[in-house]
Amino acid sequence: MIQHYLKIAWRNLWKYKTQSAICIVGLAVCLLCFSICLYVCRLMWATDQCFPQKERIGEIAMKEPQGAKDLAGVPPELIDKLRILNGMEAEAFTYLGYPGYRSFEIEVKPDEMLPFDPMLCMEVDTCFRQVFGVDVLAGSWQAAVHTPNAVILSETLARRIYGNRLQDAIGKRLCTTSRFAFAGANSGIGYTVQAVMADIPSNNSFTYMQPLAMLVLNDSDGRLQWKGKDVTGGMGYVLLKGGKDSRKKLEADLRTKGLGLQMFGREFDVHVRPLGYAYWKYGGTMYIVWIAGIIGSLVLLVGLLNFFYFQVGTFLARSGEYSLRRVFGGGSAHLLGQLFVQAALTVLIAFLLVFVLIELLAPVLHIDMMEFELSIDGPVLQYQCAQYLLLVLAGSLGVCLFTVARTRRINIQTGIRGISIGRGKHRVRNIMLAIQYFICWIFVTLSFALYLQADKTTSALFGTLTRQEKSRILSIPLDYPFMKQAEKLALIERMKQCAGVEDCLLSDVDYTQGASGNVFYIQPDSRRDKEETPVNILSVPHNFFRFMHIPVLQGKVPNTENELVIDQVFGQELRTKHRMEPLGATLYGYYDEGYKVAGISSPFVTNAYGGTFAEKGYVFQLVDFRQYVGHCYLKCYAGKADEVRTQVDGLLHQALPHTVEPRISTFQDDIEAKQGIENALKGIIFFLAVVCVTLTLLGVYAAITIDTESRSKEVAIRKVHGASVGQIMWLFARTYIGIGGATALLAFPLLYGFMEYWEQMYRIFFRYGVWFWVTVFLFVAAVTAFTVVSRIVRIARINPAEMIKKE
Repeated sequence: MIQHYLKIAWRNLWKYKTQSAICIVGLAVCLLCFSICLYVCRLMWATDQCFPQKERIGEIAMKEPQGAKDLAGVPPELIDKLRILNGMEAEAFTYLGYPGYRSFEIEVKPDEMLPFDPMLCMEVDTCFRQVFGVDVLAGSWQAAVHTPNAVILSETLARRIYGNRLQDAIGKRLCTTSRFAFAGANSGIGYTVQAVMADIPSNNSFTYMQPLAMLVLNDSDGRLQWKGKDVTGGMGYVLLKGGKDSRKKLEADLRTKGLGLQMFGREFDVHVRPLGYAYWKYGGTMYIVWIAGIIGSLVLLVGLLNFFYFQVGTFLARSGEYSLRRVFGGGSAHLLGQLFVQAALTVLIAFLLVFVLIELLAPVLHIDMMEFELSIDGPVLQYQCAQYLLLVLAGSLGVCLFTVARTRRINIQTGIRGISIGRGKHRVRNIMLAIQYFICWIFVTLSFALYLQADKTTSALFGTLTRQEKSRILSIPLDYPFMKQAEKLALIERMKQCAGVEDCLLSDVDYTQGASGNVFYIQPDSRRDKEETPVNILSVPHNFFRFMHIPVLQGKVPNTENELVIDQVFGQELRTKHRMEPLGATLYGYYDEGYKVAGISSPFVTNAYGGTFAEKGYVFQLVDFRQYVGHCYLKCYAGKADEVRTQVDGLLHQALPHTVEPRISTFQDDIEAKQGIENALKGIIFFLAVVCVTLTLLGVYAAITIDTESRSKEVAIRKVHGASVGQIMWLFARTYIGIGGATALLAFPLLYGFMEYWEQMYRIFFRYGVWFWVTVFLFVAAVTAFTVVSRIVRIARINPAEMIKKE
């Protein structure tokens, strides 16, 4: 029987092959999008699940008695105080320094040290393994505990350097070429590899979706050895004897004993939070989960509505066959089985296509947005997608039950002649179309908004340069601690000699990533506490203003290192906050050295997000870059950027060890990476908008086809009675105009509220006035009209005599 059902199902799929292909491809694409979105959600929800003792781990937090928020982190002194208390509900306490990137030279072979790109490292104390339970694959944790400056490598890093023989990593030396913020020395601190651990999954609450390369124990240059005051520098955790009750008991014990800590001249209470409390409450992770979940669900809903609508239409088109089955004694169970086999076959083909797409796309499914890094695991995504198969099959079974119930209510004679679907029976179809249109308005509006905002920010940031100029400026990081300054300068000279280079700009920092400093003083040291003014300081060479096309509006370009140029934003702050005329004023550095303001430039905009330090304005200070160069910008002649890039890449490969990958980008690329939200999301949302619009239009086309074919006789009669072509077109178009207009009236106010909320994140935002909404509406209306107009025009031009003759 199943074989017979499969044969009938395949024949029907082949009979309606175009419609079946649309169903399968549409469902597959929507399922793929949904699976990826849910992959992100499930990965986030599984944060810290990699730790076997998660339910017993508590997070130590500090909070003022009347404060609203916890203090960011805790100092190691607090963990030391907790350890000496007895009789509490705790087995162990541990302290973790904030993860940070460090550069090392690593011994790859005996007596061969090679530099590597900066790696994410984290300083921990000796109780880390007892609390978090990491697996050691080679070497000994106990050896690391008793060894100064011990390093535990991650499995990925160890295999990258030493291959599959993890034991070869044990005993190898590392030497720092950069340091932590709390370090006492600049570089040159030696470390020894004592163990290799299994990779800690990136979905943990202390590295925030970034892969951890190594742990450092007993670090002579780390936070645990630094005795500075009023600095947290890390996170504290406790391994409880029990679960939730033990956490409450421990917190009660701490209150009873009056344990607290004084920082910044204030007293802080100690609290014990669940593991990941700060990560979920302050990290913005919940927003990512909700956004990804909502986007995935909306896309899947569009796909399922389209799929089920086509399925119902296909099934009901065979009403004559079902009625004949009833004549010959066929029961509902057999009909249900036949329909479900066809639906299940369609679903299985769609899922097979999804698995193929995952296999093909898995190597490139990588999300890198600002500090968020995620590589999607293909087999895991396929496994999760297989779980959703049951849900789609259950929905298909519901469609089959609906079809069987519908056919049982039809008179056999009527069914044999074919079902007559009246206008009143399109309510369900119109509701499905309305839902699809509502979702379309969301994705189309967001796609328009993201592209406009991306264009606005990339144009406004460093706005003295045109987009074309930004695209032909090469951005080359040179912050390699292992390179001597003389080597950098020689390399820069060779790069400047490349054919096609117009100009060269040296810097100590990447302009899109930060500034050289952040404070000046209005008065010398005697009044420093009251006269400090935060501002972004950029160290610049003499050709900076010419290279960046920054006009000096007042005064002049400085000639000496004791002269400054400030932008209008900082100049306005000096006027309003400090009541001083900026031009000609003297600002003081940390060592009381005075700098005269020689000129005022146009605003220097480097960040579009609100609440950033960039809002403070900029000070440009002349510096001799023969002392230190950290970044180089090469301006190329028009059409020569790719050629110069190839030449520079060759020079960098010659100058750098094979373990360090050269990095070259354009200034435009750097700006787009800086504004990660809109530039990373615009392509994703655009693709989803295309999928939703396409599937919705397919549903509209199917609906208008059924409408025109089922009402052709009515149209003929109306034309006999004098109905014009315009009246006939309005007869059919008004339904879709009503659906589109009504859903727009519902969606646009919600989207407007979202825009207002979104705008709060930015100091530069595109205008979303009346014309923005009119454009969105006209776009969707135009593609809808293009879809339905051919069918409506065809039915409006029929010859009434020919139609009546057919009847």
